[in-house]
Amino acid sequence: MPKKYINTRDFGEIAVEENDVIRFVCGMYGFEKYNDYVILKDDPEDDFMFLQAIDNTDLSFVLVDPYAVIRNYEPIVNEEDLKELEVKSEADLKFLIIAIIKENVEDSVVNLKSPIAVNPETRRAKQVILQNSYPLRYNIIVAGEERKC
Repeated sequence: MPKKYINTRDFGEIAVEENDVIRFVCGMYGFEKYNDYVILKDDPEDDFMFLQAIDNTDLSFVLVDPYAVIRNYEPIVNEEDLKELEVKSEADLKFLIIAIIKENVEDSVVNLKSPIAVNPETRRAKQVILQNSYPLRYNIIVAGEERKC
């Protein structure tokens, strides 16, 4: 499969294949005109990764596996979103949450309410608003301390 080279803000030029690309059915909130992204991470087991826009070098987000933050994360997605993502239930989706990493790590937060839902089969994605009540800003450090109990 032919590779495409893209420029990234944090990693310079990288090669991606077509099957690496995640296509948003509609752009992320505030970035509606960018639909194609790749997920970058050093190790497949990493809980932290980057979502890099294909068509904008400077558009990149830090993502976290929500289950690394909250073990009992149980996202409920509305029927319209499930239909757009071409799945029958949430169990067919992979969820990733956006992190805002601050210089003082203790101030870093994740958005549990509006995760990115990805259909791993089709690589279609959408930033969804969950039907259950999770916070928009959840402190990562608090989450780590709660897991110790």
